[in-house]
Amino acid sequence: MKNIFSILLVFCLFSFSFAGRKAPYFSLPSDVINSSQIINIKQLKGKPVVLIFWGINCMTCKRELPQLQSIYEIYKNKGIQFLTIVVDTEDKNDILETKKRWQITIPGLISDKNTMYKYRIYGVPVVYFLNKNLKVVKVLYGAQPREKIEKILNSLIKEEKNN
Repeated sequence: MKNIFSILLVFCLFSFSFAGRKAPYFSLPSDVINSSQIINIKQLKGKPVVLIFWGINCMTCKRELPQLQSIYEIYKNKGIQFLTIVVDTEDKNDILETKKRWQITIPGLISDKNTMYKYRIYGVPVVYFLNKNLKVVKVLYGAQPREKIEKILNSLIKEEKNN
């Protein structure tokens, strides 16, 4: 029990330390088969962003990504950009197969160790919420209630309209 509390405390500290800071730079390949497209974070500036770090062998991700997919379907046309970033494989066929099996259509990238380090990804799922200037607004670790995620997204939309 003490170990679980310690781990949660570390996650909370990481979350607070990122809030309000510029999101770390990345330049990552698309997870689309036969695509050589590279996306860097600077290309995302101008609209709020949701970065979903996940793994094909993560059971929590298997439960959480379908919820995030349904949220994506609602918010993608409200000015929010979504990207999945897989952390445990570079095999595009495995990624495609998993996303197809889990019915995930959110655009995706393939992480590298440097990006995982900069974003402090030690377990998945982890969801980063960035404002239009690519500043970290919130970081969520593990499975989260839909209402909590939507509340953050609605605040990003409200902030976007007020600026």
